[in-house]
Amino acid sequence: MPFSKSTEDIIADFRGLPRSVSWSSKSLPVSLNNLLVVIKERYKIEAPCPERSLVENWSELFGKLAGRCNPVRIKDEHTLIISVTNPTLRSELNFKKLHILKKITALPYCSKIRERVIRG
Repeated sequence: MPFSKSTEDIIADFRGLPRSVSWSSKSLPVSLNNLLVVIKERYKIEAPCPERSLVENWSELFGKLAGRCNPVRIKDEHTLIISVTNPTLRSELNFKKLHILKKITALPYCSKIRERVIRG
């Protein structure tokens, strides 16, 4: 049965053995501010992106229909996948396909989106 590191250290002290040393115990603690900077850079969290632009402008793109449809993801950098609540809404969005795509490509960082897929 594996024990936690602290339990293994207590057992080692009791038996007179050296404490176990792992990579994480050798490294110095990192301040939270430094860690947040690394995470922001690695995952590009605050960097401008099409997903953020779409979410921020969703109600302007779809107007009164915005509450009944949601962006799911951008596939292969050029296909926006949208989730809808019912088939009637899907048909309505299909009629407005070109108009909606023009609005989407006019948004910052969304010029690569050329197609949209509607899923119910």
